[in-house]
Amino acid sequence: MALIIEIIIGIIIAIVVYEMIHRMIVQRATRIVRRSAQDDTDMAVKAALQRLVNDQVLSEDEAQIQRAETVADVWGRGVMAFEYSLPAAMDTERRLPELERTLNVALASYSADHQIKSVGTGSAFIVSDIWEYENHLHLDVAYLMNESTVEYLKDLKKLNDPAM
Repeated sequence: MALIIEIIIGIIIAIVVYEMIHRMIVQRATRIVRRSAQDDTDMAVKAALQRLVNDQVLSEDEAQIQRAETVADVWGRGVMAFEYSLPAAMDTERRLPELERTLNVALASYSADHQIKSVGTGSAFIVSDIWEYENHLHLDVAYLMNESTVEYLKDLKKLNDPAM
């Protein structure tokens, strides 16, 4: 009887150790992919903002990225969406639809110029949300490199359009 209990305890310990090691490996791989995706998205956003400065849609001061954070922790593993914060001008809130449209055009141009692949057809990068809060313009930019991110965008669309 004691031998059976020792075997069961040994099996349980082996399973727990296996799960811990597996989880660490998966988390490390996810962090590496997320960091690479964030670097690619950072470059795309900076290029798109520079294009908006060149087109005189934004001023040089308005195009300064203050920080980038991942939104994947909220939506789940595999979602490659990042939030950027920029200083907002006095009329930024009124210009949000125009800024979203022009940023999406600039991001699409960047992904086409650099031949960046996406899961679907179209741009690899898209502004999934844009808002002004406490004198900062906030952008959520999704990198459509996997199905999780595409599903995230579909979920956002459902939240914003309850008729769907």
